[in-house]
Formats: sequence, C-alpha cells, structure tokens
Amino acid sequence: MGIAVFYGSELRDWQVKDMEGRWSKEKIAKAIRILSSLIERHTAHILAIKKLHPSRSSTNLDLLVSRIKGVSKRKGLRVYEYSIDQIKEYFQLNHKINKREIARIMASEYPLLAQEWDREQSIMNPYYISMFEAVALGLLCFRQLDRHR
Repeated sequence: MGIAVFYGSELRDWQVKDMEGRWSKEKIAKAIRILSSLIERHTAHILAIKKLHPSRSSTNLDLLVSRIKGVSKRKGLRVYEYSIDQIKEYFQLNHKINKREIARIMASEYPLLAQEWDREQSIMNPYYISMFEAVALGLLCFRQLDRHR
C-alpha cells in the first residue's frame, strides 16, 4: 500500500506498507488500522485514493476501498478518487506515460524521492511504484483543489 502525506503541496511523508498474505478480514483490518493511525498522526482532512479499474479489481479490493471510504467519512475527511488514467493524463507531457514514468516525474518534482527512484530502477519487480502513485495522487488532488479556489 503506497502512502504519501502532504501539507499543501509539500510532501511530508512517503512510504510503502506491505500487506503480505492472502486476503482476509485480518488483512483488511490491518490496512484500516494503518490508515486510521496515519489520519490521526497527520490530522488529515483530505484523502485521495486510486479509483480501481473494474477489470483489475476484486471483491476484496472493493471491500477494502469501501472500508477506507467509510473510515475516512466517519473521521470527517473529504475523499477524492482518481484513476490511473487520470494520473497519466494529468502528468503526461507530450507522450503516453507508464507507471515508471510517473515515478520518474514524481522524483523530479520531489528530489527527496531520489533514493527510492534509484532503488526502483535497479530492481526487477517494482516495490515503490505504489508509493510513487500515492505521491502522484496527492499532488494531482492538491493541484486540482488549489485551482478551484
């Protein structure tokens, strides 16, 4: 699970939380505990999440997203959902981009992510991609909300 915490456009926290193992009620509960802890620690007001693509989703992922939305609303957060296609469309320069290109763009926007970007390039199986997606979601959400003020 990729996580990024912003104060305005400033990236304050970024991480990957491993959710290993088969889907279960315990795994979903663990994800909700992690999220609740982050919301409280950072006194969050807004949550941006990735909108699941129907063909790449599952009953368990749908349940997790539903629980995340429920917890967020109970804690008074506004929830915004963006698809991976919306992220790609927003950040593309003049060409189609993939998830690794999104990661590169986020590392250029936030030089603090350079270490994770360097590691990501040197491994075969993506590890930090979900974190870079979370950063892109947060930045997209901030910029769209800021534009509407």
